Amino acid sequence: MAVDNDHVMFTEAVIEKHQARLAVALATLEKKVADYIATAPLNEEQLFDLEWAIKSRAELRPLIQEEYLKAVDEMIRDFRVVEADAYEMLDNYGNVARLDPQVVTRLQEFSYQGFEDVATEYLDVVSKTLYESTLTGANFSAAVESAKAAIGGRMARYANQQIHDTLMQFDATINVAVGKEAGATAWKYVGSLVRDSREHCREHQNKVYTIEEIEEIWSGDWDGKQEGDPFKVRGGYNCGHVWRPVFED
Repeated sequence: MAVDNDHVMFTEAVIEKHQARLAVALATLEKKVADYIATAPLNEEQLFDLEWAIKSRAELRPLIQEEYLKAVDEMIRDFRVVEADAYEMLDNYGNVARLDPQVVTRLQEFSYQGFEDVATEYLDVVSKTLYESTLTGANFSAAVESAKAAIGGRMARYANQQIHDTLMQFDATINVAVGKEAGATAWKYVGSLVRDSREHCREHQNKVYTIEEIEEIWSGDWDGKQEGDPFKVRGGYNCGHVWRPVFED
């Protein structure tokens, strides 16, 4: 197998490791949130204390920080192993320079900010749910289930996709920045195909294009397309491809 495809497989393995780590963090967060709700004052198993509900936002924030964002921080620090593997892969195709470490650190910081947005959205949803449940005198167990559904449902699905897309885009940015700096004349679309891969990715798998050709092809439309720089968004959400620079002999 070509080393560029080996690199994509390595990146996917890192993503799977991160998604497994994230699942553990979210399960722990779900339990801690449920334990916190269990401290709510009750009147015949119903929530009633609006002061407690208002304060819940401040109490939930450190739980999210400790379980979810701490795990995310560890994963984003681990992006460096993908960077190192990308350089090792690119060295097989040309004499490439390394990016300034501060530039890579900045890319990691931008990645972290996206997960902070997810954490804030979750905090808003749960806080609102607890306040409304208290205002209407909802049953305690119903409030707990609503909070669990927010973590194990939408938050888990979105965070899993975000882990995938964030790392793939980080890898894509490294490859493209290094390739352009080294004077790449064309780009090869490499990656993995799975059962539900988009037809767009199947059509362009392992093909080589100039920048002009890429811009023309990517100006089209297809299911799952993500707007933005084609070198970064590639095939769209959850895409398992990257652009590998191709150099003249």
